[in-house]
Amino acid sequence: MTNSNDFRRYSYQNDTSYLIKNFDLSRGSAAPKHRETPHTDKKFTLHENNAVKSAAQIEKEEKATFKKAVKILIVSAFAIGLIGLTVYSFALKNELTREVASVETKISYAQSENISLMSRLDSMVSVGTIDEYAVYNLNMNKIKASQIQYIDVEKYKQNRMDSIRNADEIPEQNASGNN
Repeated sequence: MTNSNDFRRYSYQNDTSYLIKNFDLSRGSAAPKHRETPHTDKKFTLHENNAVKSAAQIEKEEKATFKKAVKILIVSAFAIGLIGLTVYSFALKNELTREVASVETKISYAQSENISLMSRLDSMVSVGTIDEYAVYNLNMNKIKASQIQYIDVEKYKQNRMDSIRNADEIPEQNASGNN
């Protein structure tokens, strides 16, 4: 719903005198009334400090205040240092974690390559492959039962020891016969 005052307000927008003359006081633009706070029994009083401090007392208070300020600075510097060390340790941890992940990736790649090479080697070194290579490429023949010789190890050791002793005795005889 509109009333005629609204149209007049818009039609005379630039006429300040008209706007002031027709100001609508019925709209309730006043601020809300101040509510009173409940009355308390507390009374605030102000005490005047009439005591005059001596120079020694003032100097003592200044020293105490300076000590407190130094303590606060030391504690804040310590706290800032701890925060800095914490941030540095987190950064170092992240860097080392990245390095470990990189090395683990390289290890897994090397392991998979090792498995691949081992399987390739196994396929190349099978008995059948070696047998075929010996027969066809090297022109070798398979061994026959008549070609197998058995050696008595104890007898071989004894013969070997005897031949070593004889070899040692011959140079001694040659050396004594030449003199």
